[in-house]
Amino acid sequence: MDLDPILQPLAVDSGADSRALLDGFRARLGRTAWGRETPDTLVAPVWSAASSVARFETRLVALFRAHCKVLHALLVGDSRGGPWEEYVRLQRVVGARSLDWPVLGEGAALEPELLLSERATRFLFGRPDIVLGADGPKVVETNFDSAVGGQERPDDMWTMAAELFAPPPEYLVTGRPLAGMRDYFAEWAEGAPCQVHWIMKNDDKVRGEMAPLLATLNDNPHRVEHLIHYAGDALAPLRTDVPAWLHRACSIYSVNRDRERFAALLAHLSPVVKGCTVPVMLSLLESKLFLAWLSDPAARPVSLTAEEHEAVDTLLPWTRVLTLLDGSERERVRRNRGDFILKKTDSHQARDVFFGCNLSEEEWSSLLEARGREPSEVDGASNIWILQERVRPREFNLLEYTDAGPVERRSGLSCCPYLMGGRLRGLETWVTPATPNMKMIRHMQFVAHFIRRSA
Repeated sequence: MDLDPILQPLAVDSGADSRALLDGFRARLGRTAWGRETPDTLVAPVWSAASSVARFETRLVALFRAHCKVLHALLVGDSRGGPWEEYVRLQRVVGARSLDWPVLGEGAALEPELLLSERATRFLFGRPDIVLGADGPKVVETNFDSAVGGQERPDDMWTMAAELFAPPPEYLVTGRPLAGMRDYFAEWAEGAPCQVHWIMKNDDKVRGEMAPLLATLNDNPHRVEHLIHYAGDALAPLRTDVPAWLHRACSIYSVNRDRERFAALLAHLSPVVKGCTVPVMLSLLESKLFLAWLSDPAARPVSLTAEEHEAVDTLLPWTRVLTLLDGSERERVRRNRGDFILKKTDSHQARDVFFGCNLSEEEWSSLLEARGREPSEVDGASNIWILQERVRPREFNLLEYTDAGPVERRSGLSCCPYLMGGRLRGLETWVTPATPNMKMIRHMQFVAHFIRRSA
């Protein structure tokens, strides 16, 4: 059974002052921008061996390549009939919106053969949502786009745990999320001075979280300068003496909610940037439609390698488009509601997600029937629903520091990698209850995750 990444509890000194650890954590948590969004008890760190993480990275990159091959087939106009054509039809609905970036959407062509080359992984920038299931990690959302956010949270947990638990040096050589992001941009710049322009929605909460991230990224010896522009702020003069790149730090979903101000900002930036760190064309991959496309063996591109088939088969839970189910499949889903989740392909932040286990039989049946009758496009936006097999988390024994003292906690975990430039640059790990609920999305309890190099 392939369970990479293999997580293990960090050995904690039995004589440690648990009260001091908890108080120290709470003091540090109070200085973060997100401290109210998580329980204030402290879960002792976990770690994975570098070799385990490397195997995990290899499979995730193979999954990304499988996604790229779907895009390649779309760009060159492959036609296979059957379910392939149905997915192509649905993707046109998704693509019309995903590629409609103001200013950037103009001339957003991508050379198809680039998607099949080794260079394709250079454009991998995302954070898949992964539940550590009983039979291994399962990717429930790929997030293979350029809108990675929230990285300061696992980075804060990593740095706080490093201070509080003082693990040996071999745990601290690599694995800090923001250090990995900083390395990614240095590699992108190939060691030369440059500017990276980020665009963000204009929100006080976002500003508070982005300020420490920006300070960390700009603390580098390579003269890679990061600037964040908030839609609607006064437009500042721009340098032209060094190469500049645009990093699309938010998704088209955020852009479309404030389109006029984002359009003005992008029009201001576009004359000085050489291009996007991630091509606009790859914003298509934010849609969960691709999960169903690849999960369905009858609809996969014929060009997938054995390694890519294996990555799809082991990493993706069974996922299908609701309207493409035959009668027997639909009946199986209706009858076994506790095993399935219904979600919209282009929802964000857990909107339009329904867990069958949290609904009555009548509610679940009515929901399936109602969503199955809806058109794939409503008011110019995609309205495609997919069913996904529910991933039951494997249980881990964790050590938690509480006001009552240290306690053993048995719980599931989700463990999401930050993939940048085809490499895994740190892990975001949090407690996942056996029975899913929306609270686990909005009030996550993070666990520091170290990567151990051989001593």
